[in-house]
Order: sequence, then structure tokens, then C-alpha cells
Amino acid sequence: MFTRHKNRTALVMAAGATALALTAGACSSGSGDDSTSGDDKTAADRAPKGVVTQAEAKKIVDNNVKVNNRANAKRDSGVLSAVEGGGLFETSANGYKQDELQPAKVRAEGRKPFSYVNREYAIPSAKSGATWFALYTDTKDHNGTSAKTSRATVIFDKQDGDWKAVWSGWTSKEDPKTPALAKDADGLAVPVTDTAKKQGVLAPDQMDDALAALYSGDEKLGTKVGASATAKRMTQFPLDQNKMLNPGGKSEFKAGKTDHKTVYALRTEEGGTLAFFHADVEEYMHATDPSVRLTPSPQIAFLVGDKRSELLFNVDYLHQGSAYIPAKGKVSMIADSWDMIKAEGPRRGLL
Repeated sequence: MFTRHKNRTALVMAAGATALALTAGACSSGSGDDSTSGDDKTAADRAPKGVVTQAEAKKIVDNNVKVNNRANAKRDSGVLSAVEGGGLFETSANGYKQDELQPAKVRAEGRKPFSYVNREYAIPSAKSGATWFALYTDTKDHNGTSAKTSRATVIFDKQDGDWKAVWSGWTSKEDPKTPALAKDADGLAVPVTDTAKKQGVLAPDQMDDALAALYSGDEKLGTKVGASATAKRMTQFPLDQNKMLNPGGKSEFKAGKTDHKTVYALRTEEGGTLAFFHADVEEYMHATDPSVRLTPSPQIAFLVGDKRSELLFNVDYLHQGSAYIPAKGKVSMIADSWDMIKAEGPRRGLL
């Protein structure tokens, strides 16, 4: 589902959504020598092979946009599932379900078509073991073409034999400047295939816990993340929540559980790593005074299925994040767009 920026509310809260842009200098699938040779191989035969060719990538993205627009118009997650998967599909399908909570104007705009323009691709070599590629693009819709300070990054991977968009995010002018991507001898993007291995102070697979640590205050991981604008928003969010609930209530955060564990990562020219990942953050809101009841926001009430005030609520947020892990030094958290995907209260799942 195409959305630009999402701001969700729990009780009374707001969070911005930003995302990482791949550096244009490395967004190319490369090309082969056009000369002929005595072995009768064609230029196409000798060209370096990416996971897909640029022509194939274009067809995949074109089809994604076509089906995406059809699904958005009908708010049909069944249609959307043909071209979206993973955490991106979960957040999109969740957005469809919660569409009734949006103002009429927002609902109408969400049904209008969009397209990806000024596209660039970061395509790993077929020999690398990677199964995916990244799109770096502007978007065009009824409002016109997105500003250069708001570029989209979309990860495409194969699921059940079909190419699907599985992660997406947006840039912001507040984002840290990201280094250029590394390229192999054939000019293809260089993926980090062993995401469980430390690439600096953290492994790409640790980024979900590192993100959650910024919310929970876990210093073991949190201190390894630098103070980017995105990281500051994460650490500020619990403070704002507790300020709102106090006195009489408290909010506590911890890493939640998600099925979306695949991490996508690319090497940079400087030897660092750009990681794209999902993370679940769980918020436990509860009264500290037995006479106090917490009033749910419309979104929590919708997910719980009850508007009544309660002693406690448990809420899950699914994040689509990206970060730069330098060879040396602290991690730079670059992206954090999120959606409230689950809420429970005493009458629905808790107690």
C-alpha cells in the first residue's frame, strides 16, 4: 500500500516516519561489454548477472504499482497480497482495516493511484546468494512528484515464487547523510549475506533489539546507537507517554515478537553496512492508582474492540527501520516508520 508518512496515536501520541535512501552512485545493475568474441557468446551472455536485470526489475516494479493501485482503490488486502509480503504487507493490510478511523479526505486520497518515477536500482550479483534487490525512487500521485528530500526506498524479495515488496521507507531532510554503496567488479551492489555476523559494534540481525532498546532504555544495546534525529524521537516517545499518563498511570516498553525476521543489508564504500529490518516494540500501559482508568484512543479501542476505560492496555507497534552500521563507531538509526498492529485490554486477551 502506498503511503507517504504515517502518524499513529496510542492514547495521545505522535511519531514521525523517516527512511533511508540508497545513494544513487551505487544504484546500478552494471552492464557488459558489447563486443563479440570467438566463442560465439552474445553480449548478453557475457554481461554480469544480477539477481534480476534492470529490465526485469522495471517489470516487477511496474506490476507492483499496477496491482497496488487496484488494491488501494478497493482496500482489498487479498489483491495486495499478490505483490506485497512480509512486514510491509502486514502494515498495509492493517492500514486497510483501520481505514474507517481516518478522515474522509484521507480515505479518498488513499484510493487515488500513484506511480514510481526517477527510479534507480541496487541489484546484487546472482552469485552473491542474495534473493532481493532495492528500488530508490520518487513517487508521483495526485499531489504531484515527491520532493527530492522525500525519496522512497523499497525492498523486493521472492516469496512463494513471486516477487513482492517486503519493506519500504521514506527519506527526510533530517536523516543523517548516508555513504555511497559499494560495488563489485561488475558494478553490482554488494549485499551482506551473513546478517548474524557483527559488522561493527552490532550485527544487522541485532538492529531490531537495538531499536527496541531505545524505547525500553536498555543501555547494553542502546548505548551503541548514536544520537541521530530518528534515535532521539525513539527515546523521547516513552518520556512523552509517561508524561501524559502521570499521575496515576505508567507506560513501559520492551522488545515484542514478530515473524518478520529477515534483515536486508548492503555494503558501503567505507566498509560499513546499511541494514533494512523490522522490529516489534511492545508498550504496556497501566494504572498505578487503583482508582484510575485509562481511556483508549480510537485506534486502541478499534483494535481491542471496546471503547471502555480500563486499568491496562498492551499495544504492539511494528516498525520498518533502517540503520547505518559503520566499521567503527556507533550505529546511526536512520529510519523508523511504524504502525500499531495489535492492542489488548482486560476484556480482550489480558487478565
